[in-house]
Amino acid sequence: MVNHPGVDKIAFTGSTAVGKSIARAIAGTKKVATLELGGKGANIIYDDAPIDQAVEGIVNGIFFNQGHVCCAGSRLFLQENIHDEVLEKLKRRISLLRVGNPLDKNTDVGAINSAAQLARITELAATGDAEGPERWQANCALPEKGFWYRPTIFTGVTQAHRIAREEIFGPVLSVLTFRTPAEAVEKANNTPYGLSAGVWSDKGSKVLWTAQQLRAGVIWSNSFNKFDPASPFGGYKESGWGREGGRHGLAAYLKGGH
Repeated sequence: MVNHPGVDKIAFTGSTAVGKSIARAIAGTKKVATLELGGKGANIIYDDAPIDQAVEGIVNGIFFNQGHVCCAGSRLFLQENIHDEVLEKLKRRISLLRVGNPLDKNTDVGAINSAAQLARITELAATGDAEGPERWQANCALPEKGFWYRPTIFTGVTQAHRIAREEIFGPVLSVLTFRTPAEAVEKANNTPYGLSAGVWSDKGSKVLWTAQQLRAGVIWSNSFNKFDPASPFGGYKESGWGREGGRHGLAAYLKGGH
């Protein structure tokens, strides 16, 4: 389909690897592409953040749709002096999540989309165990049939660990720490991706400063995974080309007059 001469515009949402293949295929042609690819979203929690609200945002950021979203907040950055408090509340909240049939309105975390993806999640989580971070999983019952993975947190994670660098695309959260806003930004930007980020603080000036420094296409303030169809959505670096949604997304399907 990408190579068909009757196709002028391509819109793809999926993996970075496939997005690169599409880009190579249309190089030298007049085809236009919008590519919404992978991500490794940073969720930054400052010590003056509304902690209880932030915990809900963390849960929604990584466990929404089982983590099967490119903009998932899969890297959690906690300011050192609130690390223990946030983790205690986060674990308590995650312990209440229900894993089960995604068509059941009472389910919080549904099924993994395939055996292959479950194997990928399991393999990357195993590297976390091998490389030193500490694993914590919710002690929840799993259905007997299907592909399931318990909500998982890794603490003691550094940027050298694979679980901090590679997109897992599942319900696995990597927790890192920082002391200063500059350190938080440096660590958050240290990724080949640049799709999404969240910033949590009671100080608007701190949120705005952090957002200006982050290299991410979508940045939420004291929230995560909240969408407005009138706003453009897309990323930098290996997270894609172009924007979807709003006037910016529509413009990619139009040609200007002469």
